Amino acid sequence: MLKAAGIIIIIIVTTLTGNYFSNMLKVRVVNLKKINYMIDEITTMIRFKSSTVYEISEILKSSGRFSDFEFLDKIDSKSPFQQSWYNSVLSYSPCGMKKSDVELLADIGRKLGTSDLEGQLSTLALQQAELTSYISSAEKDYLQKAKLYRSLGVLTGAFISVMLI
Repeated sequence: MLKAAGIIIIIIVTTLTGNYFSNMLKVRVVNLKKINYMIDEITTMIRFKSSTVYEISEILKSSGRFSDFEFLDKIDSKSPFQQSWYNSVLSYSPCGMKKSDVELLADIGRKLGTSDLEGQLSTLALQQAELTSYISSAEKDYLQKAKLYRSLGVLTGAFISVMLI
């Protein structure tokens, strides 16, 4: 009886672990798409409203669309914006992101407000093009690996259970 309960727990835990890693792939895709949308928002604010970097930060923070991005709440208006954005992104990066994704996100804020209007817009366009390739790669990873992770979780639990029997 106790052995059967242990085996069931092992199968449940390994299945949940596989589902967790599968879900992290999906979360990465969603977060990269949100960052892409955020770049669109920033571009619009710069092009049509000539917003300052702190105004952009406040608008993004108050927008419900980016509530998952905790780093927006940690941007300090008393220190230089670029450094504050960079430090807050590195400290509170969104869940499921790779190091290269976090670096791209940190780089967005580091370059905001450092050049004229056209320079900022072209920099954002370049970053958005790079982000598009990241999104494509993340979607491909999700399609290839998500089912594998879920299956591996179940199969690992089954294998361990068979070995214990």
